[in-house]
Amino acid sequence: MRANLGVFSRTVVVCALSLSGLALAPFVLASAAGGAWDNVSRALPSTTPVSPLSSVNVLGWGFDEPWAITTGGAHIWVANNGNSVTELSASTGALVKVIRGSRYGFNGSLGITSDGTHVWVANSDGRSVTELSASTGTLVKVIRGSRYGFNDPWAITTGGTHIWVTNENSVTELSASTGALVKVIRGLRYGFDDPAAVTSDGTHIWVRNERGNSVTELSASTGTLVKVIRGSSYGFDGSLGSEGITSGGTHIWAANTGGNSLTELSASTGALVKVIRGSSYAFKDPAAVTSDGTHIWVANEGGKSVTELSASTGALVKVIRGSSYGFNGSLGIISDGTHIWVVNSFGKSVTELSASTGALVKVIRGSRYGFNEPRGITTGGTHIWVANTGGNSVSELSASTGALVKVIRDWSYGFNDPDAVTSESTHIWVANDGDSVSELSASTGALVKVIRGLSYGFDSPAGVTSDGTHIWVANNGNSVTELSASTGALVKVIRGSNYGFDGPDAVTSDGTHIWVANGGNSVTELSASTGALVKVIRGSNYGFDGPDAVTSDGTHIWVTNPSGNSVTELSASTGALVKVIRGSNYGFDGPSGITSGGTHIWVANTNGQSVTEFPDS
Repeated sequence: MRANLGVFSRTVVVCALSLSGLALAPFVLASAAGGAWDNVSRALPSTTPVSPLSSVNVLGWGFDEPWAITTGGAHIWVANNGNSVTELSASTGALVKVIRGSRYGFNGSLGITSDGTHVWVANSDGRSVTELSASTGTLVKVIRGSRYGFNDPWAITTGGTHIWVTNENSVTELSASTGALVKVIRGLRYGFDDPAAVTSDGTHIWVRNERGNSVTELSASTGTLVKVIRGSSYGFDGSLGSEGITSGGTHIWAANTGGNSLTELSASTGALVKVIRGSSYAFKDPAAVTSDGTHIWVANEGGKSVTELSASTGALVKVIRGSSYGFNGSLGIISDGTHIWVVNSFGKSVTELSASTGALVKVIRGSRYGFNEPRGITTGGTHIWVANTGGNSVSELSASTGALVKVIRDWSYGFNDPDAVTSESTHIWVANDGDSVSELSASTGALVKVIRGLSYGFDSPAGVTSDGTHIWVANNGNSVTELSASTGALVKVIRGSNYGFDGPDAVTSDGTHIWVANGGNSVTELSASTGALVKVIRGSNYGFDGPDAVTSDGTHIWVTNPSGNSVTELSASTGALVKVIRGSNYGFDGPSGITSGGTHIWVANTNGQSVTEFPDS
């Protein structure tokens, strides 16, 4: 049986940080696990070429032990051992979405591939394969059942018309068009011995056997055995990652994690071309390998580096390393032709390199976003603004790419447990639970003023919105404060039992009406022109469960229910219920902020430190 990856990935990284140089308990093979953490900071020879560094951009995309990566043309797909798949734009690296939820069957997802039409994920712990649409990321089906022979499915590849999945001692072949079982390939003559990686060159399937230190070659058209390649001359010595073998057109390249080397075979005959080793290559627990046709790229898990070779000669081009690259437990690597993408399991990140130069494009991870209990979110035309309650800050993002613009934090802004944020054409308004409102410039993020004082009636303000003419602040102390949007001056404080205010936590406007979400499981509707009561909306069918945020797209009103991990959709014209949106696939985890971006709804999940995006229709 293979080791439990969840235990390995969490335990080894702690040991590595505190016990550098100590040989650790075996993972898949003793030499790979021990070497992976021996003297990880050892300097490489001074003759090693090092690539230049270019610009860095950091995003936060929900990576949770990313283990494998693939490209599907317009998108990059990352399999997270933490039971999710992250979809990125191949052209910008921007987040498309994080796909998670029990219905997807993700369970110890260690392998991923795409045939252009579908994305296929191997779930090691779940003994299943998940099929997604490559165009939308929606679930097609979860393939499971004893007849498929899935037994710790570890790696997966596509050979055009078929999908090939490695199991502990067998390979499962599926139809790429239907997902139907073609056959389970097993038997001693195939030499399968803990196959840990698989690739296809179109004509043949190449299976890397980790324990057997061999490679099994199959016919891609029939699955019949061509040969088992083994012997000390090949230099096969352990394979850690599920992407430890690749095809470079005329050659097959296998990474040897335990031997710190790379084996090159002829794709037409399987004959040995050479074993590439030596200190100049800086191979340190090489776990994954990919080709872009011109170059071979090797991810060194223990060395926190990537080695670039010439695909035609195997000669060293350069070793790419340095803390700026974010390499940390790099177990997967892929090329889309223009860029090289490296998944960093322990760093919970993905590094994007230029395929032509090896220069850094960006490291995609979360810390610089400053998200700290994100509670409120709004759109300001070209920017997204997120209020961070725990960090007393506001994060400004690009609405077109999701890239970070800046994190605004300074005592002068008066941020004091900022709970909500809204935008009108020229200003951003932040409601602070500490009984104040901060007004910022929408174009620069600069402070305009901090509004505070007893006359404003602020009483733990928890929500804020604008109708263009006025700013409306929901006070948790059962009132609403109305301000002038042009000056910030007080218009009036609205209070009284007839309004049904019951711990109002949020407020929004559709232009004609003001909608106040009450923590006591109701919504109060007011006239935007007069502040007069229209109605109080309550009842179990609305699914209100501690409603904490509300927004409007003009046609509908959207209310977040953090206790119920759901969103309630109402008609803006009548207040009637449209539907209650819930389900694990939405990733709602304490949803406490919501906004509309025209065609999409964006939800800030306080507990999950994440943002959910879904279409508004």
